[in-house]
Amino acid sequence: MKKLKTTTALVSVMLSSQALADPTVMFGLSFNFGGGEPVSTGLTLKLLSDDKAETVVGAAGVSYFFDNGGYFGLDAGAGYLFDADIAATLTYDFINSRPQFGVGYADVC
Repeated sequence: MKKLKTTTALVSVMLSSQALADPTVMFGLSFNFGGGEPVSTGLTLKLLSDDKAETVVGAAGVSYFFDNGGYFGLDAGAGYLFDADIAATLTYDFINSRPQFGVGYADVC
């Protein structure tokens, strides 16, 4: 129940902030870590709440991890957009119950 409340709060904040900003999409690599398991590497696609460079943004996305025969993750959290069309995110994967770091390309203004 706690995860559902957290997810609902994060999605609500992200949806309300989109009225003030232009969202963008990030495609890149994700790394799940923690939980006493080795780091898992995968591909990620995330919706970011803004497209302005040098800003902190909300992030929500889906990832596909290659280890253990392949599996999906669903995450939400925060990120930062850099000038060079690069985004970095720190989110929480709710399906796999692990923190996630992501980095990739985003169309930044």
